[in-house]
Amino acid sequence: METYKLIITTNDRYLGAGTDATVCVKITGVTGNDTKWTDLDHFFQDDFERGKAELYTVEHEGDTVGEPVVVQLKLTGILESDGWLCDDVIVEYNGHRYEFPVFDWIEGGEVAVTRGEATLPQNVTHPQCRELRSKEVENNLKKFEWQPPAVSDKELSWGVNRYMKAAHYFELPSILRRTQGKLESMAGSGLTVALNAGKNLFNNLFSNLKTLDDYRELYKKLKYESKLHFFSWKTDKEFGRQVLTGISPLAFERCTKIPNGCDVTNEHVCGLLAEGKTLESEIKAGKIYIADYSHTYDVERNDIPGSNKKFVCADCRAIFYVNPQGDFLPIAIQLCPNDEETVHTPLGNEHDWLLAKMYFRASVRSTHEWIYHYLQTHAASETFCIAMFRNLPRNHPMYKLLRQHVRTAPAINTDARVLLVPNGSLANKSNHLSKLNAPSSVRKSYKTFNLNQLDIPACLKRKGLDDPNLLPNFHYRDDALDVWKAMEQYVANVVNHHYTCDKDIKEDYELQSFMFDVAHEGFGWQDNDLRGFPDKLNTRYELIHMATIIIFASSAQHAAVNFGQMETYRFIPNAPGSMILPPHKRGEADEQRVMDSLPGVVVSSILISFSFALSEYAKDELFLGDVPDRLFTDPKVIEMQVNFKQELSKLQTKFEERNKKLKYAYTYLLPDKIPISIAI
Repeated sequence: METYKLIITTNDRYLGAGTDATVCVKITGVTGNDTKWTDLDHFFQDDFERGKAELYTVEHEGDTVGEPVVVQLKLTGILESDGWLCDDVIVEYNGHRYEFPVFDWIEGGEVAVTRGEATLPQNVTHPQCRELRSKEVENNLKKFEWQPPAVSDKELSWGVNRYMKAAHYFELPSILRRTQGKLESMAGSGLTVALNAGKNLFNNLFSNLKTLDDYRELYKKLKYESKLHFFSWKTDKEFGRQVLTGISPLAFERCTKIPNGCDVTNEHVCGLLAEGKTLESEIKAGKIYIADYSHTYDVERNDIPGSNKKFVCADCRAIFYVNPQGDFLPIAIQLCPNDEETVHTPLGNEHDWLLAKMYFRASVRSTHEWIYHYLQTHAASETFCIAMFRNLPRNHPMYKLLRQHVRTAPAINTDARVLLVPNGSLANKSNHLSKLNAPSSVRKSYKTFNLNQLDIPACLKRKGLDDPNLLPNFHYRDDALDVWKAMEQYVANVVNHHYTCDKDIKEDYELQSFMFDVAHEGFGWQDNDLRGFPDKLNTRYELIHMATIIIFASSAQHAAVNFGQMETYRFIPNAPGSMILPPHKRGEADEQRVMDSLPGVVVSSILISFSFALSEYAKDELFLGDVPDRLFTDPKVIEMQVNFKQELSKLQTKFEERNKKLKYAYTYLLPDKIPISIAI
C-alpha cells in the first residue's frame, strides 16, 4: 500500500474562498498510474474553511503510482457548485515533500495541477503532464476571451487595445476578482465618492464661489491634510515643480526648435532668461522644454452639465526654462495655435498669466487622466493580463513571474467601462475632453501609441529628459530609472535561470503564442498596426526587456501617475478638470474673468470626489517586492525574490535620504508606496 500525506491550504484573502462541498482528490504518479478518487473529509469538522491548512491521508492499493506528478481536485455532493479557492497542495511521499501550487478557484469541474517547478513546454517529458498543459491552455482560451471586435465607433472597444470580454465585474472569471480587502476599499471609495459629492453639492450648491480661496471649502469635509503646495500654488516655481515632479512626469520634452503654430519669440521672453541669453541660445544649450497639448484641437468637448454649451479645452503649449539656479520655470504659454495674442508670459498682466496657467493645467489634467494614466497603464496592463492567462499555463515561468503584476487590472477596468467612461457617467460629464467616444482623446492617442512609450529609459532619452546636468531635480526620472534597473535585474535572474540560451526562447511555443496574441489580438487587432510590440521573441534579452516593461507599467508607472491625484487635483484652481469660457487674449483677464472661467461647484465637487477615491490604497494592499502567492517553488528563484526585495529596501533608504533635503519630498516611487499591480 502506498500512503500520501496531503497538506491542503485554503486561501484567506477572498470572500467565499472556503467551501462546504466535498473535496475529492486523485494523484497521478511517475509511472502513469493513478490513485482512485478519494473524498477528503474529517468527521464532525468543517473542512476547507477560509485560511485553514489541513492534513489528509490518501492510501492506494494496486499498481504502483510512485512519486506524485499530478494532483487533481474536484468538488462533489449537493454543494458541488460552491466554489473553492485552493492555495496549494503539499504531498508527502516516502519522506519527500512535493509542492503543487494551485492558487485558483475550483468551480464546476476538475482542476489538475502539476508540481510547482517552472518548466518550459519543450522540456516536459511526462506524457500526462504534456497533455495536461495543453488542455489547460485550450480551456483558458475559452475562459479568457477577448472582447469581440467592434464593428462601429459607437462601441467603447473601437479604436483602442483589446480587453476582457465581460459586460460587468461579475462576468469576470473568478481568478480576476478582488480580494476582500480590495472589495471593502472599493465599496468605501465608491461610497466616499457618492457621499462627498452629495455633501459638497448639498452644502455648497446655493452658495457662491466668490474668490479662489472659496474652492477650498469643497474638500474640507474630506479631512485630507494639506502637506504641499496650497499656499504657493500661484507661484511660477510651484507651477514648474508640479510639471517636473508631479503626476504627469512624461508630458513634456526638451525643445529643439519652436514648433509650427507656436508664436513664442525671443521678444516675449526677453528678461526671463539669464543675462545675455536668448531663446535660441538656450534652446541650443538644452535649457528650454515644451509641453505641447495642441493635439487636442479635434477632440470632442463634453457638454457642460445643465447647459447647452460645451466645456472649453485650450489647445495650448507651454515653454519652460531651467534657470542658472536649477529651477524649472514657465516662461510662456500660448493658449491657441497660430494666435499670437494668446501668448502669455510672467511679464504681462498678473490675471492674464494666472488664467493662462489654469488653462494649461486643465489640459494637463485630461491628458494625464486618459492617456498617461488610463491608456499607458490600466489599458495596457489588461491586454498583457488577458494574453498571459490565455496562453501561458500555470507552470510556465513567465506566468509565475507576471501573474501577480497584471491579474487585477481587468476588474478595475471593467468597472471603469461601466461607471467612468460612458457619456452619462459623472466622471465623463465633469471633464472637458471626451474619453472614448469618437472623436476622443484616447482613440486619437491610440493611433500613435507605441511600445516605446512604456519603455521608460528609452522614452526619457527620446524626449531629451535623461541628462541630470541639463534637467536637475527631475526626481521621477532618477527614481524610475533606479527602480527599473532593480526590476530588470530581478527579471533577468529569473529568465536566465529558466532559459539557458536563446534557442530556449525560440523553441518555447507557449511564450511565442503569448507574444503573438499580445501583438496581433491585443494591440493590432483593428488595423494590423502592432505598435512596436513584437509578435515573436528571439533572445533572452528581448524577453527580459519585454517582461520588465510589463511589470513596470503595471506597478511603478501606475503608482507614479495615480496616487498623487488627490494632492494635486483637490484644489480646483491649481488644476481644473475643465474650463467654461474661451481662452483669453492678452489684457482680457481680471479677477472676475478668472472666476467665471472655472467650472463651478457642481463639476468641481465631482472632480474632487473622484480624485479622492482614485488616490486611496486598499486595506490589504501589496507592494513591490511582496509575493502574495507562492507560485515559484524553486529555492533559487525564491532567493532571487528575496534579493529583489532587499534591493528595493536599499532604494527606499536612498530616496528617503534624498527627500530629507527637499522642501517637497517626491514619494510616488518609494518602493513601499508602489502596489504590485493596478487595482484602483
